[in-house]
Amino acid sequence: MKFKLLLVIFLLIGFSSFTQEIEEPKYKIPNVLRSVEPYGSVRFAFGGNENGTGVVDHSTRVGVKGEWDFSEGSDYYFFMNAEVGINLSRKNDFVDISSDPGAPYGKANNAVFARVGLIGIGSPYGNISLGKQWSVHYAAIGDVDTMYLFGGDAIGVYNAGTDGGSSGTGRADNAVKYVFSKDNFYLGLQGQFRNISENNEKFADTYGIASYYKLNTFKIGASFNKVLDGVIDPTHGEAAIDDEIFSALLAYSFSDFDFSITASTFNNHEITDEGMYYEGWGLEYHFKYNFGKNKEWSVIHNTSLLKPDDSENTEYVFNRYAFELARRFSKNTLIVAGFRFDNNKLSNGQSSDLHTLAIGFYYNFNSPLQ
Repeated sequence: MKFKLLLVIFLLIGFSSFTQEIEEPKYKIPNVLRSVEPYGSVRFAFGGNENGTGVVDHSTRVGVKGEWDFSEGSDYYFFMNAEVGINLSRKNDFVDISSDPGAPYGKANNAVFARVGLIGIGSPYGNISLGKQWSVHYAAIGDVDTMYLFGGDAIGVYNAGTDGGSSGTGRADNAVKYVFSKDNFYLGLQGQFRNISENNEKFADTYGIASYYKLNTFKIGASFNKVLDGVIDPTHGEAAIDDEIFSALLAYSFSDFDFSITASTFNNHEITDEGMYYEGWGLEYHFKYNFGKNKEWSVIHNTSLLKPDDSENTEYVFNRYAFELARRFSKNTLIVAGFRFDNNKLSNGQSSDLHTLAIGFYYNFNSPLQ
């Protein structure tokens, strides 16, 4: 009995010493954490046209961002971003609200799907990141993609009905990206390493380069993206053979008015109504004006045009006009009403007009509305 009592006392003393060492370690870990922040956006829209009406998700997503230093006071740091999309309502195909499909090709009906997943290293000489991430193409010329419901159709980001992951112009899959940004200058270099076909490249399967410069109220930018391992008949996670696109941007921003225009030339980057990849060009412009006592109202317009070159044996023309009126109730909450007119021409030369009305609701957290 005495032996058991001594054993219990010995264990209690040992446990007390052990917990004291945990609470007051000899070597303290430095506080190198810059930030870890969850964020998200709940987006719904109710829309309708002659094909039907319905409630649709509009790229609802949640994610987390984080940064932490190599060591306390260091100029070098790690960063990460993980984001998933969530389908909260059943998808329908007769109400087309956004050019961004949200999910990668083939995963549009998944309840949860990956949008972004990256980790990187930051330094005074630029940042390097790896994973599924927003492209340098989008960073340079995505200014016209700022409507709440519509827009962003002709900039080549969400090409051929995808999220741009396989071709590298949207949320690029398996990408390595270098970004140098200082003051008003941006330079981005990108490569993808996917091995989706027998056309395996030793260096990279796609590459992209993009840059912009801001001069007072003006911004000029350019981007070039090329696929090296494309296939003739792309399916899930594949890009078309000889896919490439060059885009240029001119933007102007003064007080409560913004205007931007993007022009592109491309090959095998977009598809017709018959699913044929083609060589052609695109044009998209956008303006936005904020008004009201606290600038809580916005009127926005966007025009998109995609057209094959005359050498292509098709009469296909993609042409859309969109208008929106938005009301921000806080930095997190917004209601928007929009109208879009599709004035397209099918490959056989027949007109294909469509009028779409929609009303949308946004709620963001840790991600203020623009």
